[in-house]
Amino acid sequence: MILAGFIMDQFTFGSILTACGSLLALEEGKQIHAYVIRIDNKDNVFVGSALVDMYSKCKSIKSAETVFKRMTQKNVVSWTAMLAGYGQNGLSEEVVKIFFEMQRNGFEPDDFTLGSVISSCADLAS
Repeated sequence: MILAGFIMDQFTFGSILTACGSLLALEEGKQIHAYVIRIDNKDNVFVGSALVDMYSKCKSIKSAETVFKRMTQKNVVSWTAMLAGYGQNGLSEEVVKIFFEMQRNGFEPDDFTLGSVISSCADLAS
């Protein structure tokens, strides 16, 4: 894409990182992350959320946490990406903790957020 003269934006990165997560392509996702940093697009909330999601799906939850903690801007999507990542990695207690932290920071959960929390609470009960 770059060689063909196309400019990559938040939507391009979001799509590529979603594909990396779906394919469990951690190394390729890391390369995209490095490129995001190199072109100084790391503070984009959309890209940050996609990175959290990709790392979570690739079972690299510590990397997801690092990206999330370094995000200068967060929204309900980024909070939910981290919350869902914990759930996908079997960390149900962390889901509950971040859910309350999300609310303390003034973010209202959406339907997807609530579904992830309910699922994790069911895992805790079993």
